[in-house]
Amino acid sequence: MTSIDLRPPCPLTVQFWLLGLDARQGHLLLRGFRKRPASQGSSTYVLDHLSLHSSGLSFRQESDLLQFNRRTRSYTLNGRPIPAKFARQVLRPALQAHEDWTARRFGPGYRQAQFSAQRPPRVVFRSLESWRQYIPPAAFGLSML
Repeated sequence: MTSIDLRPPCPLTVQFWLLGLDARQGHLLLRGFRKRPASQGSSTYVLDHLSLHSSGLSFRQESDLLQFNRRTRSYTLNGRPIPAKFARQVLRPALQAHEDWTARRFGPGYRQAQFSAQRPPRVVFRSLESWRQYIPPAAFGLSML
């Protein structure tokens, strides 16, 4: 039986798939992320106020901690649920900075080549348009698939 994900597309689904590719290829370390062991699952990658793990991310601003849980696609600020729209606005500059770095380092067509070569999973492919609106393709030269 095929399962169908009825949740709306999430741009962070695509971003995490790309970050996973970046981690496997050593690009996060090349950018300056520090790799730390995690108590469960994969390692944690930390750069400035951004902490990435396969289960989600954390972003610290002053005394506030914003977290994203990949499994539930939920966001919390200091442990309290918050709307996705607000959370994504807060996270966007940090994620855009990574995509800008990637485009400068590997060229503007790099992400497009990854989408073509890696054949993203269906859930990632389904969220591509929301990701393109979140991290505009014009920012680093991605054409439409």
